[in-house]
Amino acid sequence: MRAIISVDNKHGIEAFAAGLAQQGVEIFSTGNTMRALEAAGVPVRSIAELTGFPEILGGRVKTLHPAVHAGVLARRDDPAHMSELQQHGLQPIDIVVCNLYPFTETIARPSVTLEEAIEKIDIGGVTLLRAAAKNFAAVTVIARPEDYEETLIELETTGAVSLETRRRLAITAFQITALYDTAIAAYLRRGQEDAAFPEQVTLGLRRLRKLRYGENPHQAAALYGWTQDHGGLDERADEAADEATDAHSAEAPAGEQAGEQTTRPTPTIATVAGSHMLHGKELGYNNLLDLDAALAAVASFSAPTTAIVKHTNPCGLACGDTLAQSYTRAHAGDPVSAYGGIVGFNREVDEATAQEVSQLFYEAIIAPSYSDAALALLTKKKNLRLLATNAPIGPTSPASVATNAHDMGRMDVRRISGGLLIQTADVASDLDAQRTVVTEREPTLEELTDLLFAWKVVRHVKSNAIVLAKNLMVVGVGAGQMSRVYSVQIAVDRAGERSRGSVLASDAYFPFPDSVEVAAKAGVTAIIQPGGSIRDEESIKMANTYGIAMIVTGQRHFRH
Repeated sequence: MRAIISVDNKHGIEAFAAGLAQQGVEIFSTGNTMRALEAAGVPVRSIAELTGFPEILGGRVKTLHPAVHAGVLARRDDPAHMSELQQHGLQPIDIVVCNLYPFTETIARPSVTLEEAIEKIDIGGVTLLRAAAKNFAAVTVIARPEDYEETLIELETTGAVSLETRRRLAITAFQITALYDTAIAAYLRRGQEDAAFPEQVTLGLRRLRKLRYGENPHQAAALYGWTQDHGGLDERADEAADEATDAHSAEAPAGEQAGEQTTRPTPTIATVAGSHMLHGKELGYNNLLDLDAALAAVASFSAPTTAIVKHTNPCGLACGDTLAQSYTRAHAGDPVSAYGGIVGFNREVDEATAQEVSQLFYEAIIAPSYSDAALALLTKKKNLRLLATNAPIGPTSPASVATNAHDMGRMDVRRISGGLLIQTADVASDLDAQRTVVTEREPTLEELTDLLFAWKVVRHVKSNAIVLAKNLMVVGVGAGQMSRVYSVQIAVDRAGERSRGSVLASDAYFPFPDSVEVAAKAGVTAIIQPGGSIRDEESIKMANTYGIAMIVTGQRHFRH
């Protein structure tokens, strides 16, 4: 058997190539890969010996030669193919081991230039992988180091690689090249006309972990992450997280504590998929949805903030002078619904906050990081899932929003029957809102502060969405009702007496003045809403009747 080995990522390649050589496989290799194998004492020959042609153009042309691709693509069951090989003095290639230039890693560098990115577009490697994968009936193609060990064991045990394994490896190779091309197209599309919604688009995703089940036990599910992002929730990170937790329990030296991700890339954007799980039982589908909602909610605020989420809606959310204070206020917003919820923090969880949180049952917590003292307390709860984003959580700068506006990985993607709906994320700056006072009375400074707070919160509540707030604390939420007045009624019922002196935010306009009247009778003193209804004047008149101050933003925040 003959093999071609040409890899950029050389992890494990020496041992694998040595194993092939022990099985009598003749190995041909290129440039740096050949030098690495020679240094490891593996018998290897230059690809130039196979092609009779040197590597040229600074390595751009190495394997692009008939002696390589004819040997890879020839059908062993076609006498004409085999006769042509013999006629031209060529021999079959049975094994292709190749991985590609690190394009996504290169473009992830903020300072990368277009020229540098272009040089990391692999041509020969992609061609070699696709050729070998096409002819998987006779050729074994290995595109990633994770497949070395299993393939070598099969070869050593049976003397061959089975058709089933070759087919599985071919699928992997084709998927890798598809994702590779997707990343290149997405990068080159940046700044181009219609960059957000091109005529044709592929989505680059890789599986991070399988989940126990989906929304319900009879549904299967898995978590995927965008290929350009680092996936902290990758199953392969679990072992490292477990080791970190064990180290913390053993009072390991500084730098080996749980939560210190010294060996992983530091993410620049806080995401759920990019977070690292530090403790707790396996994550479920619904956990991940709620964690994402909690992260998005607290990321809207600069002050220390806590969000408690149930079924993707914040049942409690508050700001405070300290994180612990924000937590106690958020919990007080709806202590009944908070039980078993998901908690999001936009600051490192300190010992004082952990002491408060540990008194109650929650499913999971997500935060930028945790102090050692906080981890010591929270990890006493065996099943409590602790996730660290290892990146700041807070409002995104306008410059960052503009940069990521057309990044498919930052888009909202929803499935419908027969296709997908894709939209830019609802990251409109509150500075873009009109904030026009349309009533006879203007809001006081205290009311205005709470109105702007509630306006930030309401975009995270399912439509029809109503939020009541007081002193930078949510006191009532009405979510997902078919009629807006029903959402108002639910919000004031949840708030009870706390609705008196509170303010109200509505994610969309009031179709009728009845919502304003219900709020007014409950004691609401000020309202912020988008406006735009043909009955706006009726709602404004109702507000004036009860002395309510009303601000119209001209900006809607539906969340279906």
